[in-house]
Amino acid sequence: MLQAIPYLLCVHDPVEQRALYENRSLARELGYAADDEDLGGLDAFVTLAHPDDQTRAREQLDHAGEGQASDSAELAYRLRKADGSWCWVTRREIVLARDGAGKPRQVMSVVQDITGRKDMEVEQRRQAEELGVSKTLIDNALDGITLTSMSGQVVYANTAFKAMSGFGDSAVGCGLTDFYAPETFRQLSDEVLPTLMKDGAWRGVLKIRRPDGSEWMGQTTAFVVVGPAGEPTGMAAFFRDITEQLRYEEETLAQMRVIQAQQAALRELGTPLIPIADGVIAMPLIGTIDRERAQQILETLLNALGEKQSAVAILDITGVKAVDGEVAAALVRVAQAARLLGADVVLSGVRPVVAQALVDLGTELRGLVTCGTLQSGIAYALKRKARSMTV
Repeated sequence: MLQAIPYLLCVHDPVEQRALYENRSLARELGYAADDEDLGGLDAFVTLAHPDDQTRAREQLDHAGEGQASDSAELAYRLRKADGSWCWVTRREIVLARDGAGKPRQVMSVVQDITGRKDMEVEQRRQAEELGVSKTLIDNALDGITLTSMSGQVVYANTAFKAMSGFGDSAVGCGLTDFYAPETFRQLSDEVLPTLMKDGAWRGVLKIRRPDGSEWMGQTTAFVVVGPAGEPTGMAAFFRDITEQLRYEEETLAQMRVIQAQQAALRELGTPLIPIADGVIAMPLIGTIDRERAQQILETLLNALGEKQSAVAILDITGVKAVDGEVAAALVRVAQAARLLGADVVLSGVRPVVAQALVDLGTELRGLVTCGTLQSGIAYALKRKARSMTV
């Protein structure tokens, strides 16, 4: 039985410094040869002790020799094994017999290998430190973080969520129904929870209500927390308050709609059609003509020629700031398209500087009738109409 117990027992006489009994050899337990003389006797506990532990190991032996050993005289220290590694052991000195003067004559040393326990303690400390770091990071995260039981009760909420939800410390212990607006309950039951149970995760936007009745929009990422056996143990969620972001996007969208409406109104104002007489229309152009506006002029004019059956269209460019090759080419395209509909195009308001620019650009103005002023353009159009009626 003594050979089988997990402890190493050694009974010795501290006065004569000799071993009286041992159930197993300390040297053999540490991987050394059992007959190694250098490791025999009680000094092996000091010889093999870690340098940082040797003083305490020697003091323990000395105390036992002085009769101070007791059941509570236990020391943990490291011993060097034959392969160079270190193992942790505890050693307790128990006085079994004393002489007439009270000096101990039989002291039993009980040695237990606690390396596994020490390794576990180190790992537990490491995990505790990592958990502490992780908890610090989570507690100080900018996003709100919650951990909810499968029954829907919040068991953890970080500082950010406590603040953004308005619940403070009372957020822990609340149920899901305490946080959401009534219209969100259907979204939770019909979409969020079924997706979580099926896919293990869900992402979307939820409307969340504070205790004071105010609401905020939370960009939410939720997932199921599983245990070691893969069973669901809870639900975790990350929240980001995007209320202001959504409000800004809505305001921006509204502004864009206003701008688009204004642009549409400006396009209509920028391509006005003025009826001069039956079969004669005029389009005074003002400002800058770019590719988009040139296309609009073409579409508007062709639609008007088709609807009104006009024979002459006057394009007045008195108010156009500059005429470049692209603008000139666009005007030629308008004239060509109008001729396909049986109408003539009169280009009025051609100033000397514009005429010079058109010449310098070498633009082919075939199909265009040019006039210096809008008045002369109208006069030409009316004469053109009169001739066509006479014919």
